[in-house]
Amino acid sequence: MATRTVKSDSGNDLKLSNNGGTGSVTITDAGDLTIDSPADIVLDAEGADITLKDGGTAFGTLKQASGHLVIQPESSKEIIFNDGSGTASLTVDAANQHVSINNGSIVISTAGQGITFGGDPDTRQNSPTVGDRTLYDYEQGSWVAAVKGTDDGGRRLTMNHSTGYYTKVGNLVTVSGYFTTVNLNGGDGTASGGVIIAGLPYTVANNTGAYSGGVACYGEGYSITAGYIPTVYTQLNDTKVQLYLWDGTGGPTAMQVSEWTADGQIILNLSYRVA
Repeated sequence: MATRTVKSDSGNDLKLSNNGGTGSVTITDAGDLTIDSPADIVLDAEGADITLKDGGTAFGTLKQASGHLVIQPESSKEIIFNDGSGTASLTVDAANQHVSINNGSIVISTAGQGITFGGDPDTRQNSPTVGDRTLYDYEQGSWVAAVKGTDDGGRRLTMNHSTGYYTKVGNLVTVSGYFTTVNLNGGDGTASGGVIIAGLPYTVANNTGAYSGGVACYGEGYSITAGYIPTVYTQLNDTKVQLYLWDGTGGPTAMQVSEWTADGQIILNLSYRVA
């Protein structure tokens, strides 16, 4: 029979030993068992597993695998992180391999980092971690438009409605708004030249592939030639769009402030790319 001893070593450290046997050492206490150390508490298991039990029934294991820490619940069970009040904040469903954020949000604290989508079925991408598959930004808000003329320093028209909305997902921004003017004069004088709408919430990327355009929806107050279609397109490396008129045969011509009456209106929806 193995000899079980409780002794102090030469450094006056207390050790529980099972000398010469293959059995285990069990500590049983009818109440709470407290291990209080002024320094660190070390759990050293040469079998690489530390099993957690409740009433003799295992509910999880801490494992070592190739130097990695593995937290493994029992079959079909979850790993749950509670807040200070005991409410589940994050749940890891190991059986179905799902992670649920029960309260709060996922916060990416480092600029330029985000959520990377792996397992890409698109053969043009060979790696699940390439930057093109990383969702690194999402934002929504409002922007203030300014209808201007291209001549004389881009003088503004006096506006009645100037606030629009935008949504940014990654490097793609979608803007919308209903904008109206009440006077061709602004605080900086009478506008002239071509018509632009400035104030986009983000600068358009500076490459030819970033050009965007669309058909604008107009209300009343325009003296454009019959049969022409009003369109808009972005200005590269800038925060504005310019208005053009298409006749379907002769190509586009820049819309002039002289074709925009004092009570002009425009409804705009446009997506464009940023750097």
